[in-house]
Amino acid sequence: MADIDIDTRVTGDRTVIDVTGTRDLAIVLRSKESGERIYLPPEGFEDPVEASPYRSPYQSSYGRGDTEESPYGEAAESTRGVITTADGYRILHEGSVTEIDVYRDG
Repeated sequence: MADIDIDTRVTGDRTVIDVTGTRDLAIVLRSKESGERIYLPPEGFEDPVEASPYRSPYQSSYGRGDTEESPYGEAAESTRGVITTADGYRILHEGSVTEIDVYRDG
């Protein structure tokens, strides 16, 4: 079984979650302001996640920072707040969450 990494950044006005190693997770976020929000895996999540041959131990300012804009163009954001990445996906949630639940099959 491959390793799964979940990187979470919560600020006063938004929450960003990067999932790497799989796309087969559902994540439930809760907060006092917005209640409960369920983020399902992106479409095509059954497709295998392959490591990029262009990985680097150095992280660019566009890679995992709080800014989601890149001069190279990010994947288009869905209306659900889920962006597919090369090795997983990113969730952009407006608001600061107080509880995060992760669900996976198996």
